[in-house]
Amino acid sequence: METGETGEEKKNKNNSLKKRFEDRLERYRMYSCITDLSSTSRRYFVIGFFDGVLTILGMIMGAHLSGQATSEIIISAGIATGLALGISSGWGAYEAEKIEQTIMMREKQRALLVKKSSAVSRAHVFATYISSLVHAIAPIPAAYLPLIPYFFMRADDALIPSIVVGLTSLFIVGALMGKISKRNILIAGLRMMLAGLITLAVVTVLNPSHL
Repeated sequence: METGETGEEKKNKNNSLKKRFEDRLERYRMYSCITDLSSTSRRYFVIGFFDGVLTILGMIMGAHLSGQATSEIIISAGIATGLALGISSGWGAYEAEKIEQTIMMREKQRALLVKKSSAVSRAHVFATYISSLVHAIAPIPAAYLPLIPYFFMRADDALIPSIVVGLTSLFIVGALMGKISKRNILIAGLRMMLAGLITLAVVTVLNPSHL
């Protein structure tokens, strides 16, 4: 007759899983320190988020200026654009990081006077995948935020709320980056928001409907 696990066995199993998780977490922290991963990922997040919001705001403004905007078209095109931007950003970041991380890895190996260091190699491979993943993910939610009003409102009514959502999200990310870098939070947020306003102005002025 089979018996279930005893309390002691369950406790040992849980402790083993916890230890394995902590060891893996510590290893990833070491990889992050070796490659300065947190700084790289932060840059990719800001760039990706920035691209996502500005791309969708430009698409939305262009659709309205064409006179053919409907909520259904904007939502459909926006979702597809966000996904395409995420894939493009992630793929591009992977190719770029693969080169840069390989260069840094070889420099560290030369400095350590070793031809191959498995820990250094794994750290840079890990950094390549994580930074690429961050750049792939960041534009997608950023692109979808300005689309939210179109799920609940007619296209003409949703335009202003959409712009407000997009500009507000840029301000929040800018302010957070300002806080991390210990700069003036208000100025950092307004600088990001200004980029969105400039984008909308350029799209409006140069749209073919005016030419």
